[in-house]
Amino acid sequence: MADALRALATMNHRFAPQFAKTMLATPRADDDAAAFAAHCQAMNFEFTEGWADQNIPFVSPLLRDFAAQRGSVRYMEIGAYEGRNLAFMDWLLPAKLDVTVIDPWFDEDLNPEEKYHAVEPRFARNTAKLGFSKLTTHKGFSTYELPKMLERGETYDLIYIDGSHTAWAVGVDLAYCAALLEVGGMMVLDDYWHHESEIGGPGVKQAVDHFHGVFRRYFDITAVYRQVALTKVREIPR
Repeated sequence: MADALRALATMNHRFAPQFAKTMLATPRADDDAAAFAAHCQAMNFEFTEGWADQNIPFVSPLLRDFAAQRGSVRYMEIGAYEGRNLAFMDWLLPAKLDVTVIDPWFDEDLNPEEKYHAVEPRFARNTAKLGFSKLTTHKGFSTYELPKMLERGETYDLIYIDGSHTAWAVGVDLAYCAALLEVGGMMVLDDYWHHESEIGGPGVKQAVDHFHGVFRRYFDITAVYRQVALTKVREIPR
C-alpha cells in the first residue's frame, strides 16, 4: 500500500489523464488471463513465473485493436526470460507476428545464480511450441544489440521493453527503440512504477518520465497502468 501511494504521489502529470482513462473507462478483457493460463496448461509450457499476467486485462484489448489495423506485425521483445510473454502474444495474435527477441539469459556479473543456467534452455523448449512465422533471437544485452539493429536499418511495428530495470539501461532502450519504431507503431514499457532498479539506483519510472518529457511531441500516450504504451506519431530528427 505504501508503494502504491508513493507511486500515485509522484505520478507524471502528463500521464495522469490517460492513467485515469485506462483504469476507469477503457474496456478490460477480464477473462483473458484465465483463458491464457488454461492455454499454458494445455500446451505443457515450462513456465516458473507469471509476473506479467496481471497486465493481461489491460493489454489484451490494446494489442487486439493495434493488430486489427495491420496484416503481419514486426514485433521485438526485450527481455524474454522463459518465453511466457511470447506465448501470450502467440495466443493473442496467432499467425500475425514476425518476432525478434533480445535477452542475455545467463550472465556472470548480472545474474550469476545457478538457477539462471536453466532459463535459456527452458525458453528454447517453450518457444519451439509457438507458431510464429519467424523467430530471431539475439543473445546479449539490449544496450549492445540495439545499436547494431539500427545500423542494419531494421524497423518494427510493435516493441515490448522489459529488460534491465536501471534508469540508464531503460533510457538507452527507449532512445534506440524510438528510432527503430515505425511511425504509427507502438512501444509497451513494462514495470513503469519501479522507482528503484533491482541493483539499486533510479529505475524504470525515472527513465520513462524523462524520455517522454523530451520526446512527447513524437509520441501519443495510448495507455497507462502497470505498463505505459506510447504510439509514435511522427519521425524523430536524429
